[in-house]
Amino acid sequence: MKLKEQVLLILMSSKGDYISGEDISKQLYVSRNAVWKAINTLRADGFIIDAVQNKGYLLSGGETDDFTRYGTLRIKQLLKKPAADADITIKDKVTSTNTLLRSSAENGAPDKTVLIANEQTKGRGRHGKSFYSPADSGIYMSILLRPEFKADKAFFITAGAAVSVVRAIKKICGIDAGIKWVNDIMLDGKKVCGILTEAVTDFESGSLQYAVMGLGININRPKGGFPSEISDIASSLYSDKVAGNELKCSLSAEILNNFFDIYSHTSIEKLIEEYKRYSVVLGKRIKVISSNEEYYATAIDIDTNARLIVKDNTGNTHTLSSAEVSVREGQGL
Repeated sequence: MKLKEQVLLILMSSKGDYISGEDISKQLYVSRNAVWKAINTLRADGFIIDAVQNKGYLLSGGETDDFTRYGTLRIKQLLKKPAADADITIKDKVTSTNTLLRSSAENGAPDKTVLIANEQTKGRGRHGKSFYSPADSGIYMSILLRPEFKADKAFFITAGAAVSVVRAIKKICGIDAGIKWVNDIMLDGKKVCGILTEAVTDFESGSLQYAVMGLGININRPKGGFPSEISDIASSLYSDKVAGNELKCSLSAEILNNFFDIYSHTSIEKLIEEYKRYSVVLGKRIKVISSNEEYYATAIDIDTNARLIVKDNTGNTHTLSSAEVSVREGQGL
């Protein structure tokens, strides 16, 4: 990391307080003159930095509100191994982080490339559905992976992402969310996060050439609320306050730390065990909507391939690899 970036991170971490050039130089083991040159370089880059004699330097508070300018450095500062070497880019507005990262993958982008956006104009969900992604309301993130396991284990990526998000929401926000099989994160019966994993397979070997895991988290309630067509099923982590960019950075970093730790070190068995603990469908009456039928059932288990096992009203057991399930519609039936 360049000296100016290290200085910028220290200014960001001072949280609105002045910090002296001497203190910065001691933290970075450089001369005060080197700090002064780095400050001037940052100013030339457009950062607003106040300097007061006998007090030091202060990064303008308004500047830290720019998620795209500060987010990358702040998130990198918060990352731990094995997430620390992720290549992170933040953009203000994109069509779809998954679409752009898939294009990057085809052009040779490496494992652990991460794209985060403040807004998506064509956000995508499962089965070709759109994902509402307005500006300043959430985190829209995609991760490029080049796994060494076979395509039939790709469910590990989605399950790992779901557990990572639930853990992060609890730690950073103090909120208990749950997982609705297979890829939705729920709060008080409404969806606050969706996950979409897309993969390209080598048909001869059965291995994954690459996978792109995308997730969108509704943090703040959108200005004007959610569109009418999703207002009864979508929600946000916060509805009575606006969470700032420090929380967005902390939540993004915690998700990445969790995900890459699970991806690198956690067995499938342990992952599914934790996934089941967060489930909001197990033991519940649900409505199952598959490609060719709809029926009510009770969710009884999730196996080590992340398949949902249900028992229908006639007592027959079904093992689901993919389907839509609704807890609310199945209750009381």
